[in-house]
Amino acid sequence: MGSLYQLDFFTSSVAHYLACSDDFGNVVRLPKDKAITKPYIAPNNSSFINCLLFDIDKPDAGASWLDNDIAMPNWICQNPLNGHAHYGYMLKTPVSRTLKANESPQRYLARIQQAMTKRLEADTGYAHFLTKTPSHENHRTIWGRSEPFTLDELRNGLDDDLPLKLKRESAVGEGRNVSLFDDLRFWAYRERLKYNDFKMWFKACLRYAEQLNAFQCPLPYGEIKSTAKSVSKWTWLNINEKGFSNIQTKRINKRWQKNDLFEKILEFAK
Repeated sequence: MGSLYQLDFFTSSVAHYLACSDDFGNVVRLPKDKAITKPYIAPNNSSFINCLLFDIDKPDAGASWLDNDIAMPNWICQNPLNGHAHYGYMLKTPVSRTLKANESPQRYLARIQQAMTKRLEADTGYAHFLTKTPSHENHRTIWGRSEPFTLDELRNGLDDDLPLKLKRESAVGEGRNVSLFDDLRFWAYRERLKYNDFKMWFKACLRYAEQLNAFQCPLPYGEIKSTAKSVSKWTWLNINEKGFSNIQTKRINKRWQKNDLFEKILEFAK
Protein backbone atom coordinates (compact mmCIF):
# COMPACT_ATOMS: atom_id res chain seq x y z
CA MET A 1 0.00 0.00 0.00
CA GLY A 2 2.78 2.42 0.98
CA SER A 3 4.71 1.95 -2.24
CA LEU A 4 1.57 2.52 -4.34
CA TYR A 5 0.82 5.70 -2.41
CA GLN A 6 4.38 6.96 -2.90
CA LEU A 7 4.41 6.13 -6.60
CA ASP A 8 1.08 7.95 -7.03
CA PHE A 9 2.46 10.94 -5.15
CA PHE A 10 5.58 10.98 -7.31
CA THR A 11 3.67 10.85 -10.59
CA SER A 12 1.15 13.47 -9.44
CA SER A 13 3.93 15.87 -8.42
CA VAL A 14 5.80 16.03 -11.73
CA ALA A 15 4.89 17.88 -14.93
CA HIS A 16 2.45 16.60 -17.56
CA TYR A 17 5.25 16.18 -20.13
CA LEU A 18 8.61 14.72 -19.11
CA ALA A 19 12.00 14.07 -20.65
CA CYS A 20 12.73 10.34 -20.64
CA SER A 21 14.98 7.75 -22.19
CA ASP A 22 15.50 4.04 -22.76
CA ASP A 23 19.27 4.19 -22.46
CA PHE A 24 20.45 7.74 -21.52
CA GLY A 25 21.35 8.28 -25.17
CA ASN A 26 18.14 9.20 -26.97
CA VAL A 27 16.16 11.63 -24.79
CA VAL A 28 12.56 12.41 -25.78
CA ARG A 29 9.67 14.32 -24.19
CA LEU A 30 6.48 12.34 -23.73
CA PRO A 31 3.18 12.66 -21.84
CA LYS A 32 3.63 11.62 -18.23
CA ASP A 33 1.73 8.34 -18.51
CA LYS A 34 4.05 7.20 -21.32
CA ALA A 35 7.24 8.71 -19.88
CA ILE A 36 7.01 6.74 -16.63
CA THR A 37 7.10 3.49 -18.61
CA LYS A 38 10.68 4.32 -19.68
CA PRO A 39 13.67 3.17 -17.56
CA TYR A 40 14.94 6.74 -17.12
CA ILE A 41 13.00 9.91 -16.44
CA ALA A 42 13.60 13.60 -15.67
CA PRO A 43 11.25 14.61 -12.82
CA ASN A 44 12.51 18.22 -12.86
CA ASN A 45 12.09 20.66 -15.73
CA SER A 46 13.51 23.99 -16.90
CA SER A 47 11.13 25.97 -14.66
CA PHE A 48 10.91 24.07 -11.36
CA ILE A 49 12.82 21.60 -9.22
CA ASN A 50 10.48 18.98 -7.80
CA CYS A 51 13.08 16.74 -6.21
CA LEU A 52 16.77 16.36 -5.46
CA LEU A 53 18.50 13.47 -7.19
CA PHE A 54 21.79 11.76 -6.36
CA ASP A 55 23.85 9.10 -8.14
CA ILE A 56 25.87 6.81 -5.85
CA ASP A 57 28.27 4.48 -7.61
CA LYS A 58 29.27 1.82 -5.12
CA PRO A 59 28.02 -1.72 -4.39
CA ASP A 60 26.42 -0.77 -1.06
CA ALA A 61 24.82 2.44 -2.38
CA GLY A 62 21.45 1.50 -0.89
CA ALA A 63 22.82 2.03 2.63
CA SER A 64 24.74 5.26 1.96
CA TRP A 65 22.13 7.43 3.68
CA LEU A 66 22.40 5.28 6.82
CA ASP A 67 26.18 5.04 6.77
CA ASN A 68 26.55 8.81 6.44
CA ASP A 69 23.82 9.89 8.86
CA ILE A 70 21.57 11.71 6.42
CA ALA A 71 17.80 11.85 5.86
CA MET A 72 16.11 8.75 4.45
CA PRO A 73 15.28 9.25 0.74
CA ASN A 74 11.74 8.98 -0.58
CA TRP A 75 12.99 6.28 -2.90
CA ILE A 76 16.13 4.39 -3.86
CA CYS A 77 16.45 2.83 -7.33
CA GLN A 78 19.24 0.27 -7.47
CA ASN A 79 20.92 -1.49 -10.32
CA PRO A 80 20.32 -5.15 -9.35
CA LEU A 81 23.61 -6.19 -10.99
CA ASN A 82 26.09 -3.92 -9.20
CA GLY A 83 24.17 -2.23 -6.36
CA HIS A 84 24.72 1.30 -7.67
CA ALA A 85 21.74 3.55 -6.97
CA HIS A 86 19.89 6.79 -7.58
CA TYR A 87 18.27 8.53 -4.60
CA GLY A 88 15.21 10.76 -4.83
CA TYR A 89 14.16 13.39 -2.28
CA MET A 90 10.80 14.96 -3.16
CA LEU A 91 10.26 18.62 -2.25
CA LYS A 92 7.10 19.73 -0.48
CA THR A 93 7.21 22.99 -2.43
CA PRO A 94 8.82 23.01 -5.90
CA VAL A 95 11.65 25.53 -6.20
CA SER A 96 11.67 28.01 -9.07
CA ARG A 97 14.78 27.99 -11.26
CA THR A 98 14.56 31.73 -11.89
CA LEU A 99 17.74 33.21 -10.42
CA LYS A 100 18.01 36.59 -8.74
CA ALA A 101 20.97 38.53 -7.41
CA ASN A 102 19.80 38.30 -3.80
CA GLU A 103 19.09 35.26 -1.62
CA SER A 104 16.48 32.88 -3.01
CA PRO A 105 15.19 29.34 -2.43
CA GLN A 106 17.26 28.13 -5.40
CA ARG A 107 20.48 29.37 -3.76
CA TYR A 108 19.52 27.68 -0.49
CA LEU A 109 18.66 24.47 -2.35
CA ALA A 110 22.00 24.56 -4.20
CA ARG A 111 23.93 24.77 -0.93
CA ILE A 112 21.92 21.86 0.51
CA GLN A 113 22.46 19.82 -2.65
CA GLN A 114 26.21 20.45 -2.48
CA ALA A 115 26.35 19.32 1.16
CA MET A 116 24.21 16.22 0.56
CA THR A 117 26.39 15.21 -2.41
CA LYS A 118 29.44 15.35 -0.16
CA ARG A 119 27.79 13.54 2.74
CA LEU A 120 26.33 10.76 0.55
CA GLU A 121 29.61 10.38 -1.35
CA ALA A 122 27.56 10.81 -4.52
CA ASP A 123 28.92 11.30 -8.03
CA THR A 124 29.97 14.95 -8.51
CA GLY A 125 29.88 14.45 -12.28
CA TYR A 126 26.19 13.51 -12.32
CA ALA A 127 24.07 15.85 -14.47
CA HIS A 128 21.08 15.72 -12.05
CA PHE A 129 18.81 15.38 -15.06
CA LEU A 130 17.76 11.79 -15.83
CA THR A 131 17.23 9.32 -13.01
CA LYS A 132 16.16 5.71 -12.76
CA THR A 133 12.36 5.63 -12.94
CA PRO A 134 10.89 4.49 -9.60
CA SER A 135 9.15 1.08 -9.78
CA HIS A 136 10.44 0.35 -13.29
CA GLU A 137 11.09 -3.36 -13.80
CA ASN A 138 14.75 -2.71 -14.74
CA HIS A 139 15.54 -1.43 -11.25
CA ARG A 140 15.19 -2.56 -7.66
CA THR A 141 13.07 0.16 -6.02
CA ILE A 142 13.15 0.68 -2.26
CA TRP A 143 10.55 3.12 -1.02
CA GLY A 144 11.55 5.16 2.04
CA ARG A 145 10.02 8.22 3.65
CA SER A 146 6.44 8.70 2.54
CA GLU A 147 6.23 12.49 2.97
CA PRO A 148 8.05 15.12 0.87
CA PHE A 149 10.71 17.34 2.42
CA THR A 150 10.98 21.03 3.16
CA LEU A 151 14.38 22.58 2.46
CA ASP A 152 14.87 23.12 6.20
CA GLU A 153 14.27 19.42 6.86
CA LEU A 154 16.92 18.48 4.30
CA ARG A 155 19.31 21.00 5.78
CA ASN A 156 18.97 19.54 9.27
CA GLY A 157 22.24 17.90 10.34
CA LEU A 158 24.31 19.26 7.45
CA ASP A 159 25.93 22.11 9.41
CA ASP A 160 29.51 20.90 9.03
CA ASP A 161 29.14 20.33 5.28
CA LEU A 162 26.82 23.20 4.26
CA PRO A 163 28.93 25.70 2.26
CA LEU A 164 28.50 29.38 3.02
CA LYS A 165 29.33 30.17 -0.61
CA LEU A 166 29.33 27.96 -3.68
CA LYS A 167 32.66 27.67 -5.48
CA ARG A 168 32.64 27.24 -9.24
CA GLU A 169 35.43 24.65 -9.28
CA SER A 170 33.44 22.25 -7.07
CA ALA A 171 29.82 23.20 -7.88
CA VAL A 172 27.35 20.40 -8.61
CA GLY A 173 23.71 20.32 -9.67
CA GLU A 174 21.92 23.63 -9.22
CA GLY A 175 25.12 25.09 -7.78
CA ARG A 176 26.45 25.24 -11.34
CA ASN A 177 23.62 27.57 -12.40
CA VAL A 178 24.06 29.76 -9.33
CA SER A 179 27.83 29.94 -9.77
CA LEU A 180 27.55 30.72 -13.49
CA PHE A 181 24.94 33.41 -12.90
CA ASP A 182 26.93 35.13 -10.14
CA ASP A 183 30.31 35.01 -11.88
CA LEU A 184 28.78 36.26 -15.13
CA ARG A 185 26.84 39.13 -13.55
CA PHE A 186 29.84 40.37 -11.53
CA TRP A 187 31.90 40.38 -14.72
CA ALA A 188 29.07 42.12 -16.59
CA TYR A 189 28.80 44.90 -13.98
CA ARG A 190 32.41 45.83 -14.74
CA GLU A 191 32.29 45.39 -18.51
CA ARG A 192 28.88 46.76 -19.49
CA LEU A 193 29.91 50.40 -20.16
CA LYS A 194 32.50 49.26 -22.73
CA TYR A 195 29.69 48.36 -25.16
CA ASN A 196 27.18 50.52 -27.03
CA ASP A 197 25.52 47.81 -29.17
CA PHE A 198 23.27 45.24 -27.50
CA LYS A 199 23.95 42.43 -29.99
CA MET A 200 27.68 42.75 -29.40
CA TRP A 201 27.08 42.92 -25.65
CA PHE A 202 24.99 39.73 -25.68
CA LYS A 203 27.67 37.92 -27.72
CA ALA A 204 30.32 39.04 -25.22
CA CYS A 205 28.22 37.77 -22.30
CA LEU A 206 27.59 34.46 -24.07
CA ARG A 207 31.30 33.99 -24.83
CA TYR A 208 32.24 34.63 -21.22
CA ALA A 209 29.46 32.33 -19.97
CA GLU A 210 30.84 29.55 -22.16
CA GLN A 211 34.28 30.07 -20.62
CA LEU A 212 32.77 29.85 -17.13
CA ASN A 213 31.06 26.55 -17.97
CA ALA A 214 34.14 24.57 -16.89
CA PHE A 215 32.31 22.33 -14.42
CA GLN A 216 33.02 18.64 -13.97
CA CYS A 217 29.60 18.15 -15.57
CA PRO A 218 29.14 21.19 -17.89
CA LEU A 219 25.73 22.77 -18.28
CA PRO A 220 23.87 22.32 -21.58
CA TYR A 221 24.29 25.10 -24.14
CA GLY A 222 20.61 26.09 -23.79
CA GLU A 223 21.06 26.89 -20.09
CA ILE A 224 24.27 28.83 -20.79
CA LYS A 225 22.52 30.89 -23.45
CA SER A 226 19.51 31.54 -21.21
CA THR A 227 21.72 32.82 -18.38
CA ALA A 228 23.71 35.01 -20.77
CA LYS A 229 20.47 36.43 -22.17
CA SER A 230 19.14 37.23 -18.70
CA VAL A 231 22.34 38.91 -17.49
CA SER A 232 22.94 40.84 -20.72
CA LYS A 233 19.38 42.22 -20.77
CA TRP A 234 19.39 43.34 -17.14
CA THR A 235 22.80 44.99 -17.29
CA TRP A 236 22.01 46.65 -20.63
CA LEU A 237 18.93 48.30 -19.14
CA ASN A 238 20.35 49.11 -15.71
CA ILE A 239 24.10 49.62 -16.10
CA ASN A 240 24.29 52.76 -18.22
CA GLU A 241 25.53 56.23 -17.35
CA LYS A 242 22.27 57.12 -15.61
CA GLY A 243 21.56 53.69 -14.18
CA PHE A 244 25.12 53.24 -12.90
CA SER A 245 24.87 56.57 -11.10
CA ASN A 246 21.59 55.50 -9.46
CA ILE A 247 23.10 52.20 -8.31
CA GLN A 248 26.11 53.99 -6.81
CA THR A 249 23.81 56.42 -4.99
CA LYS A 250 21.78 53.55 -3.49
CA ARG A 251 24.96 51.84 -2.29
CA ILE A 252 26.23 55.04 -0.67
CA ASN A 253 22.87 55.57 1.05
CA LYS A 254 22.94 52.00 2.40
CA ARG A 255 26.42 52.58 3.82
CA TRP A 256 25.25 55.77 5.53
CA GLN A 257 22.24 53.97 6.97
CA LYS A 258 24.53 51.28 8.37
CA ASN A 259 26.80 53.92 9.87
CA ASP A 260 23.82 55.68 11.47
CA LEU A 261 22.62 52.39 12.95
CA PHE A 262 26.12 51.61 14.25
CA GLU A 263 26.32 55.03 15.94
CA LYS A 264 22.93 54.47 17.59
CA ILE A 265 24.09 51.07 18.91
CA LEU A 266 27.22 52.68 20.35
CA GLU A 267 25.15 55.40 22.04
CA PHE A 268 22.80 52.78 23.50
CA ALA A 269 25.77 50.76 24.80
CA LYS A 270 27.28 53.72 26.71
